[in-house]
Amino acid sequence: MVFRSLYFFHRALLLNPELKLIPWLVEHYRSMGLVKAVRQRHRRTAAWSLDIWADALT
Repeated sequence: MVFRSLYFFHRALLLNPELKLIPWLVEHYRSMGLVKAVRQRHRRTAAWSLDIWADALT
């Protein structure tokens, strides 16, 4: 998804030459799909794992 977002950054850079890549990506990370949402299945698995290993972790 980062490579796809570079196209959009390039287009924004044409409008504003003073843009910086990293701050722009941080600002638009959600619309570019750079950070994926944690799925319910993964949350359940993590909670289940924590229930099993909670005593060992403390």
